[in-house]
Amino acid sequence: MILTKSCLPAALILFLFSISCKKEDITGPAGPQGVPGKAGDSTLSGPVYGKVALYDTLGNPIPDNSGVSVLFENSSPLINLNTAADGSFSAPDVPAGNYNITASRTGFGSMKIFQFRHSGGVNTSQTGLIEMGQQMSSWMDIENLAVDTGTAYGSHYMEFTITLAHPQVYPKSQVLIYFSHIPGAGNSNNDYVYRGNFFQSDNSTLILHYDYSLAFYTDKFDGFDDVYISAAIDNPKLFSYTDNVGNTVYPAAGHLSNEVKVYNNLKN
Repeated sequence: MILTKSCLPAALILFLFSISCKKEDITGPAGPQGVPGKAGDSTLSGPVYGKVALYDTLGNPIPDNSGVSVLFENSSPLINLNTAADGSFSAPDVPAGNYNITASRTGFGSMKIFQFRHSGGVNTSQTGLIEMGQQMSSWMDIENLAVDTGTAYGSHYMEFTITLAHPQVYPKSQVLIYFSHIPGAGNSNNDYVYRGNFFQSDNSTLILHYDYSLAFYTDKFDGFDDVYISAAIDNPKLFSYTDNVGNTVYPAAGHLSNEVKVYNNLKN
């Protein structure tokens, strides 16, 4: 008699099924190492946008703001952009990081932004408006700076007399007085810079007597007995920044005067 599958007892069918489906672990030697994958890029890049506004020697806006070179100094590869007529500039794919940015154009003092933070990604980083002033011409040069010190009513003072190289009715420009405890007072070397208006006594002479604003900052002069002083005529609109070593820089200022060394009677 031939038994068909349907005639087998249920228990025998379950036993045979369990034997046929039993898992066996078969081990062997490991295969060779696969080809390494491409290294991932951890640098996040993204766009940077900014705008430059130019002003003439009287502080008036200039219509054409093109031709300003905007340099990301510590970028690699180097990023160097030029502004459009409206002063705008943009870089679409700048790696995330901190950048020192310099904006410059012939005839204008360079403006700098230190440690500009660019986070990268889809959101645009913006430098904000960078304002640049036309440098004062040689027509506004100082022929001579004289400094006198004295005491009145219990207060120490300095009196500054500036002789202009070209006699003229003084415009609305400002005067910068650079102070340093070492020789070479100027944009790249100063402990303090006073900026203000001088009284014009005649077409050739500008005078500044004791001034409260200067006296208010006498703590800047503590710690040294002598002070080195020089002066320059500055654009009437304020353009300045603090460099990476702490100097106050006025990039639109004219040529420096002679330097005067006096006893520091302003120290506390």
